[in-house]
Amino acid sequence: MASFILVHGSWHGAWCWERVIPHMQADGHEVLAIDLPAHGADRSPAWLATMHSYAKCIVHAARELSDKPILVGHSMGGMAITHAAAMDGDAFAGLVYLCAFVPRRGDSLMTLGRSDPGSLVTGSFKPGLSGFQIRGGRARSVFYNTCSAADADWAAQRLRPDPIRPMLARLDREPPTSLPRACIVCTEDRAVSIEHQRNMAARASIERIVTMKTDHSPFLSAPRELADRIAEMTG
Repeated sequence: MASFILVHGSWHGAWCWERVIPHMQADGHEVLAIDLPAHGADRSPAWLATMHSYAKCIVHAARELSDKPILVGHSMGGMAITHAAAMDGDAFAGLVYLCAFVPRRGDSLMTLGRSDPGSLVTGSFKPGLSGFQIRGGRARSVFYNTCSAADADWAAQRLRPDPIRPMLARLDREPPTSLPRACIVCTEDRAVSIEHQRNMAARASIERIVTMKTDHSPFLSAPRELADRIAEMTG
């Protein structure tokens, strides 16, 4: 059995993992889903949120678990877990990227996002006082295209504006090379295209890759399968 910290992506919060956690816990794993600053139930001001604050939040959460956790980062969460592992690589047992951005030194979320011509995210958000907001009616087609209509609506209603500063932060150093890394890539993803996911994994020399036939949100569209795929990363 293993310990895990589940890290959400842009616009989402810890709530997105609530259907996956019971499956993982039933299998005997210790699981903690967190809200990054200014996301989910966390009420930190959006203008104070930085990638550094995200990383600190993850490092702090690791102290709540009995064993060194494996970090699972979804989408933008891939950036956050990489920054956390670069901050304190000894605090973690491994990194799992789920439909996620996999940065190398010098990369930012903005630069990686702009290099994905297959993504539908571009043009689906607009700037606001609290950060970038998903345009009305776009969430289902971009994030939840293999989910049921009810699940897509449930999730879309919980999205919050995404702070701007973390999107611009560049990775200034990489995690220890000794830290195991793996990717779970999703073939029907419209937010981070499958080609971009595979290219980033290859660029980072990640060889352990598991494929799911789901959208960008397997925590809703295939929670049992996702729990099994995450558990595979412990072997």
